[in-house]
Amino acid sequence: MTDGGRRSARSAATRERLVAATAELIAELGWGNVSTRRVAERAGVNPGLIHYHVSSIDELRRAAAVQGVLAFFQGPIQEALTEVDPYAAVAGLLAALSPADPRDPHLLLLYESLVAAGRDEQLRRQIAPLLAELRRLLRDWLTDHLVPEPDAVAVTITAAIDGYLLQRALDPSLPPGPLITGLSRLFRLAP
Repeated sequence: MTDGGRRSARSAATRERLVAATAELIAELGWGNVSTRRVAERAGVNPGLIHYHVSSIDELRRAAAVQGVLAFFQGPIQEALTEVDPYAAVAGLLAALSPADPRDPHLLLLYESLVAAGRDEQLRRQIAPLLAELRRLLRDWLTDHLVPEPDAVAVTITAAIDGYLLQRALDPSLPPGPLITGLSRLFRLAP
């Protein structure tokens, strides 16, 4: 490997550490409390090095948010779409997106990111297509499994999941079972 290649690999690794540290801090402290100094401290780098890798703390927060949203949904969506039965798919998706701890750092990062996207147009433009793609994947799967009105069902399922996750953050005792039953009846997904 050339010196340039090693520098590039080190640079990419440092940026990854910065993004990971930012994601952790967003979940722990909230979006607005994440500073360059705190990120540098958490990542174990000199604060001046941050601006070598990103133009601003806002850019770093956005990178952490986008990565966090993808990580939160990608695995559970892919796993749910391996199911043949729509009821099992919805049940699996909800169970996978319901961490045992409603204060789960990934879930808190998701909340903070979505709230921030409501105020940050650039972040909204980055996250909105990711969520649209998740709805599209769900809609296509529902279409393939002959579920009536797949567009409406996909939007309703994702909106119900959003609402459930928010309610569960406020009431950790809320189980996913009633929502799964309600959705399955609403869409006639039950076996």
